Amino acid sequence: MDFDNVSRLPERVKKLIFFSIPMSICNFRCHYCYLAQRPVSYQGIQPEMKYSPEQVAKALSFNRLGGQAYLNICADGETLITKDLDLYVKRLVEEGHYAEIVSNCTITAAIEKYLAWDAELRAHVEFKCSFHYLELKKRNMLDLFVKNINRMWDAGISTNIEVTPSDELIPHIDELKEFSLKNFGALPHVTIARNDRTKNIEILSKLPRAEYYKLWGQFDSAFFNYKTTIFGKPQEEFCYGGLWSIYVNLCTGQAQSCYCGRALGDIFANPETALSTYPVGICTLPHCYNGHAFLTWGNIPHATNVRYSDVRNRVRADGTEWLHPKLKNFFSTRLCENNAEITDSEKYDFMVKNLLGLH
Repeated sequence: MDFDNVSRLPERVKKLIFFSIPMSICNFRCHYCYLAQRPVSYQGIQPEMKYSPEQVAKALSFNRLGGQAYLNICADGETLITKDLDLYVKRLVEEGHYAEIVSNCTITAAIEKYLAWDAELRAHVEFKCSFHYLELKKRNMLDLFVKNINRMWDAGISTNIEVTPSDELIPHIDELKEFSLKNFGALPHVTIARNDRTKNIEILSKLPRAEYYKLWGQFDSAFFNYKTTIFGKPQEEFCYGGLWSIYVNLCTGQAQSCYCGRALGDIFANPETALSTYPVGICTLPHCYNGHAFLTWGNIPHATNVRYSDVRNRVRADGTEWLHPKLKNFFSTRLCENNAEITDSEKYDFMVKNLLGLH
């Protein structure tokens, strides 16, 4: 597709595509890492890509998706270590989509590939910068982290800085805040550390929940504040995950409706056919632990008034913002504003089929 034409289209989200990359190479060893919680971790093996960047872009074209998509790209290890990832992201962004890349932002050589893109393409990219303060400090990489973030901001690439609030970080809260205000113009956003080993995917902390929320609430993070309203609470309304959003393995094209939900097959294999979709309906997970994305983007219509731009952006002391205007505008749109909802009888049919395991 001609990007010059795409860039003039109305900026609104039509689909969410969450890419998983089964690549566990990482230059860090964070004590709270989800990868470290799994039986097999840090294999140090680059995955094989079944499809080329051109094939993936064709399978997820503007026309096939029916519009622009938000793409979340995250590997098991450090995402930017994935071989040729920039080529895949570039082709998808050239389709008019917006990409969010989860990274510790220390792989400078990889970041420079994105910095070399044209300004229009850079405006469609945002880095979710995982701020591993203790790890960066231990490795003497804090200055590098700051330098890379500021280079991206200066180039028109949006970034946001996010801290995982671990018990080990508590004694360093004051220095973390001082460092962030000095170098990022604002406090970092705060997520909720989760314990994937537990049945109900609980908070990874020895603190009681109320104390945990009070302690980390001092960062006044819209991201954290919203997550506290949904963490641990089952979602009981009809979810359009699987229709409006898809979870897909970038290496193989194998997709499913969400972290739960049914398999949708290889969505890269036959790009001329309609995209395979099927709704989650009523979620079977203990709670929507990544609801900061799924719910703010509108996968459950009218579940919240908070928008994705709200939980990613910060206003700096000088009045500038972490998200550049074009991307902020796109991150402020919602799936439920740009997709038709189905009828109650259709919802019921889907839920019965899900319950019975029927297609």
